[in-house]
Amino acid sequence: MELEARLRAFAAFVRRHSFSAAAAELRISQPAVSKHVADLERALGVKLVERSRRDGSLTSAGEFVANHVLRAEALLAQTAVGVADFRNSASGSLAIVASWVTGTYLLPEIIAEFQHSHPAVRIRLELGTAAEAVEWLRLHRAELGVIAGVVGGPEIEAEPLLENEIVIVGRPTLVPSRPSRENLESLTWISREEGSATRTASDEALARLGIVPRRRLELPSYEAVVQALKKGYGIAAISRFVIAEALRSGSLTVLAVRGWRVSSTISVLRVRDAVLSPSADQFQSFVRKRFNETSSGASLERQGL
Repeated sequence: MELEARLRAFAAFVRRHSFSAAAAELRISQPAVSKHVADLERALGVKLVERSRRDGSLTSAGEFVANHVLRAEALLAQTAVGVADFRNSASGSLAIVASWVTGTYLLPEIIAEFQHSHPAVRIRLELGTAAEAVEWLRLHRAELGVIAGVVGGPEIEAEPLLENEIVIVGRPTLVPSRPSRENLESLTWISREEGSATRTASDEALARLGIVPRRRLELPSYEAVVQALKKGYGIAAISRFVIAEALRSGSLTVLAVRGWRVSSTISVLRVRDAVLSPSADQFQSFVRKRFNETSSGASLERQGL
C-alpha cells in the first residue's frame, strides 16, 4: 500500500528536512522530489515549503498538510504489518524499539515472559536514543516504542506508564549521605555521553541548583558507569532502575541533595490512530500490566515496606 507519489515525496521532505535527504530516502533524484512537492503545492493552491530557508521549514499550511500526510502514511504501513498477522492468527511478528534504560533494564524480562506465553510470536528488540526510537516508528521499522523522556510528532502517540526517577548515587564511604555543594562539586561526575535523556535532565537540574561539577567522566554504557561508581571513582545522576541491584546490595547509596527532584516518564509509543496488529496489541497490554506492578513495587521499596 502506497501514498500517491507527490504525497510520499512531501512526507519524506518533512521527515528529512531537505530535498536531497528526501531523495536519498526515496531513491529518486532531488529534482524529482522538488517537482513532486511543487506539483502538490499547485494542486492544493497553497505554499507548503519555505524555500528561502535551508532548515526544511514548512509554512503553516505545510504543517497542517504534513500532520495528515504523515499519519496517513503511517496508518497504511501499519495496516500492511497487521494484515500479515491476520493471515496466520497462530503466529505473528513484532518489532519493538526502546531507549537504553528501558531496553536494557525493564523490557528484557517482560519480553522473555511474553515470548514464553506466546511462543509463535517472533519478537525483535532494537535499542537507541529516544529520538532514534521515534524515527524507527516513523520509518515503520518498529510497531511499538518504549522510551524514557518526552518526544513525539504529529503521527506519534505516547502513553505514559511509569515514572523513571533519577537519583544521585555513590559509594557509601565516598561522600556524606547529605553532601554539601562543595562535596558535590569536588567529586568526579560519571555519566553517559551528552545527548542521553538522563544526562540532559541531570545537567538541567544541576544548573538549576547552581552546582557546577569540576570534573566529568563520560562512559559509553550504563554498565560501565555502575562499575566505576562501585570502585569509588565518583558519583552519578542515574535512573533507579539502572542501580536497583547495587542499592539493594549496599554497594551504592542514594545521596540526599536538597532540591533534587528529577524524573522522566517512561511511555509506550505507537503510530497515532493506528490499529495495532494482534501481537502488538497483546504485548502493549502485557507491558501496561507489568509496568503497573513495577510502579507499585518501587513505591513500596522507597517507603521501606
